Amino acid sequence: MIFRATRVKLIAVGAAAATAATLATATAPNADAFVIGRGTTVARITGPGSINDTVGRFNIVGTDLGILWDNGHDEILAAFGDTQSFNGWSLLYGQLFYIRSNVLLRSRDRFLADGMTFSGHAGRPGYAKRLIKPTRREITVVPTGGVSVNGKQYMGIQAVNVWGDAGRWQTRYGALAVSDDNGNSFKRVVAYRPNYQGNRKFQQTALMKDGGYVYAYGTPSGRYGAVYLARVPEAKIENVGAYEYWSVNRWVKDQPTAATPVMSAPTGELSVAYNRYLGRYVSLATRDGALMRTAPRPEGPWSPGENIVPGNDPLGGYAPFIHPWSLDGPTMYFTYSIWHGYQVYLMRVNLRRP
Repeated sequence: MIFRATRVKLIAVGAAAATAATLATATAPNADAFVIGRGTTVARITGPGSINDTVGRFNIVGTDLGILWDNGHDEILAAFGDTQSFNGWSLLYGQLFYIRSNVLLRSRDRFLADGMTFSGHAGRPGYAKRLIKPTRREITVVPTGGVSVNGKQYMGIQAVNVWGDAGRWQTRYGALAVSDDNGNSFKRVVAYRPNYQGNRKFQQTALMKDGGYVYAYGTPSGRYGAVYLARVPEAKIENVGAYEYWSVNRWVKDQPTAATPVMSAPTGELSVAYNRYLGRYVSLATRDGALMRTAPRPEGPWSPGENIVPGNDPLGGYAPFIHPWSLDGPTMYFTYSIWHGYQVYLMRVNLRRP
């Protein structure tokens, strides 16, 4: 009897997920209807030979991600992932580079047609410091999203404890980190999401402010999960119990297990923003390159998506993050990581109004 009840419950959950997936794409026009051509490279913005001297100014030889958000004071904060630098001590451990888990650079550059320049960093002169140190049970702590709320800077983070095959890794938890000094220092917020039950859906979160809420688009660890949606009033962003979860066609409070997909699998590193030029919400994500989706509302229905950057051109590309100062015109800019060479590029895509 217990087995039968469990089986019925599983069937019901599966049906709800299928219904949610159908609703998510039922009436959504393809993202390609809003795109002219495909994404193109503007400039390499990190590493040797880039338009920024990140080696000399910040001791950044190689890095990835480049998650961008407006700090509310006419400045863009850019959080990067595992960052390489030269350190003679690393040679003793058989490694050419010393790797620190996460760093932050700043930019005031509004003219992006020739690239994105950095004006400063978190850390001492000449060295972009690690923002959050992994514990002994973690390999690295990787940023996943960022947002400015009530004068504080919030960063979504994932604590990785197992690297698997390409695009597959495991996390101990997803969480928020907060800074009250413009990103100079961050500390973990108690709003942890252990990689367990419903919280598994929110190990990586893309953050977006809209209408007095912070929306958190979550995925499981790795690049092969669906996308789930939570929201919380801005003033309660640090209270995990105050979050609501989109479940098929309604908001459900404090039940992450009830969350159903708003975007289909497989989806990797994600960014979401409201594009004022298009009058629609836009997401960019890793899926065989860079995938663009659009929607009329934060919860959808989201379009199936269109690859604006193919997976093989440039080869090894991932993690497209929207530049928040490029949402008012026909050109949208985004950062994009290239595995071969381990650097971040600024790219652009031309848009057309519906």
